[in-house]
Amino acid sequence: MAEDEYTPPMFRVHVDAIVRRGDEILVMKRAMGALTGAWYVPGGSLEHGEAPEEGVRREIREETGLEVDDLRLFRVWHYRAEEAAHAVAISYTCSVSPGTEPRINEEHAAARWVTPQYYRDRYLTDDVLRALEGHPALQLVAGVRDLVDAYIARSGDL
Repeated sequence: MAEDEYTPPMFRVHVDAIVRRGDEILVMKRAMGALTGAWYVPGGSLEHGEAPEEGVRREIREETGLEVDDLRLFRVWHYRAEEAAHAVAISYTCSVSPGTEPRINEEHAAARWVTPQYYRDRYLTDDVLRALEGHPALQLVAGVRDLVDAYIARSGDL
């Protein structure tokens, strides 16, 4: 490769959603992978040729069996997924009808509806971030915390 030849940066593209049911949001406990046991909102990798909106609806459907309404772009953010891999996360908000319950797939051990503040205070604390110092997941978890903080700050506008 010539010295002046441009090489575009490589990013993973992650899509996720804060799924609302009234005043609560859906969080799911991971059953596999590097973050087994952690609680997160539904989401995953964008597939080749897939629009972000299609991808997030697919991820929600695959992980929860839910069809969502009022899908809105909420935030775009960056994190380092691994030592040499960067990721761009595209986060949405959406809603489901009262009484709606998820049917989780094998990727998750449990799901629950909680208030955004409970989720922040229980699973995304400073102690959690300190415990992840030096771990590749730190940037992801800090990014999720920033996402939830932004959601809480804007929840009256959504």
